Order: sequence, then structure tokens, then C-alpha cells
Amino acid sequence: MKKVIALIMVCVLSLTLFGCGKKDAGKGGGETTKAAAQAADKSGGDSAAASKVKFAPKGEKLAFTVDNGFALKQDAWLGFCPGTKGFVNEVDADEVDVLFAYQTEEEGRKESDPYLFEFDKSSIEALEDGDYILVLCDTDEDTGKVLVYIPAKISGTTVTLDYDKAVFN
Repeated sequence: MKKVIALIMVCVLSLTLFGCGKKDAGKGGGETTKAAAQAADKSGGDSAAASKVKFAPKGEKLAFTVDNGFALKQDAWLGFCPGTKGFVNEVDADEVDVLFAYQTEEEGRKESDPYLFEFDKSSIEALEDGDYILVLCDTDEDTGKVLVYIPAKISGTTVTLDYDKAVFN
């Protein structure tokens, strides 16, 4: 229970610190207005990454939402690779990933809705604590690309993303 509370606090602090917009209690995460997202895209750095990739607890899962502005195929995946080295190609990331998830199919999802990737908290907790890279790949094919990677620190079920060092390919 302490880990869940700590995770919630980290998420709330992340949303507060990185200006992800107002909180919408019905969705369990922050919403970014279109104007704020456009300003974040132009400024780069942490605010752009925070507006594109967000996460929040969702029951026994960690739910990562990814801005619908990315061109993702049906077999797109989000995953954790150990270490601090970034990636450009899906093949390179796929060789070393230790945990990944395909898009979660949501009934009634509209094209304007963000993409959703979910991880069981127990699978996050099973990873060794330490430094990782969170990668978003546009497809699971050998021709795939890593669209964005964000350094992450994992401790138990707590995931801390370093938006300041996010890289968009």
C-alpha cells in the first residue's frame, strides 16, 4: 500500500512540476490543452515530453498514455530497456528490452484519443531497481523506428521519467 501511495504522489508531483495541465478526475491523469501542447512542442525539453507521454496508476496497472500525434501502427510497442543508452531503430531496442506492452485495445477509442499502453505493477516490480530507457516504437517490424526515448528510474513499482533528457527521433 505504501508503494501505491508513493507512486500516486510521484505522479501528482510530476504533473504539477511539468505543467501537464489541469487534472481530470474522471480520466485518472492530466489533460493538456491544445494551445499548451503546441507551446510545449515548440519549446522542446521536459514540457514537450511531458505533454506527449504521461503515466498514472490504474488499479493494479501503470497506464502510459501517448499523444495521438505520433504515427503508430497497430503493433506499436512501449518498453523498458536497461541502462542509459538511447535507441533509433526498433531492432536495436527489441534486442535488449526487458519489459514491453503493445497498445491496449480500448472499446470506443476515437482517433483523437491518446494511445494507451498498460503494464501490470507486478511486472514493473519484478524488474531490478535502476536505470532504464522507456522507448516508444512505431511498429514491431524490423523496419520500425524508436520515436521517442525517455530515461527512467525504477524502484519497486515507482517509475520516474526524466523528461529533461527525452529524445524525439
